[in-house]
Amino acid sequence: MTIPRRTALLLLSTLAFSGTPVDPAAATDGWSVLRMPGKSVTDFAAGPAGVITVTAANSVGFLFRDASEVAGAGRYLAWRWRVDVMPPPTDLAMKGMDDRPLAVHVWFAEPDGSSADWSLRDRLGAWLQNAPLPGKMLTYVWGGVGKRGDRLRNPYREAGGQIVVLQAGDSPNGQWLDETVDIAADFEAAFGTPPPPPAYVAISADTDDKGGISKGAVADMVFRAAP
Repeated sequence: MTIPRRTALLLLSTLAFSGTPVDPAAATDGWSVLRMPGKSVTDFAAGPAGVITVTAANSVGFLFRDASEVAGAGRYLAWRWRVDVMPPPTDLAMKGMDDRPLAVHVWFAEPDGSSADWSLRDRLGAWLQNAPLPGKMLTYVWGGVGKRGDRLRNPYREAGGQIVVLQAGDSPNGQWLDETVDIAADFEAAFGTPPPPPAYVAISADTDDKGGISKGAVADMVFRAAP
């Protein structure tokens, strides 16, 4: 049976991950939760003016939506974010040590899913095979022991993922900071080719490795043709 992509996305939080409900306001806005098996899931809650609050308590999780449902168009992605509680900075390039209070991800779908070795297919099964699958990934991070501008290979996707540090672990807490990234330039720098259209955007936080609590928020995500 072939399940339409939109139907598959809507099933994420109800069938595949029972017990992990999406905040109703976030679900209405097109967001779904992706959790890691065997892990407590990060809490995502939609507030006024489109602000999404993110709380990780010894947990990990992703809130994602189809990139086509994000406002605007163009090669630049802009948003604002804030961290209120910072966990201890970690080495983001080391598997099992890569806690961070906030990250914004752009997932790109390979046409045949061939490079999607960490994919929705792995999590949800073959019935999702006709949905776009995350292939290569760009991850923009707040946190870690590095400095702004550092580029690291994703320890879980060494060939298919790159981490870009936008705010270091010592960035100020409790303040909204604006970000604008050139996803086309970042993709080409990371992988050596122009990017396919982005498939999904996601927000995440995790404190499941070293433990502790992080709290933050993301708002006003939009694609732009110019910075």
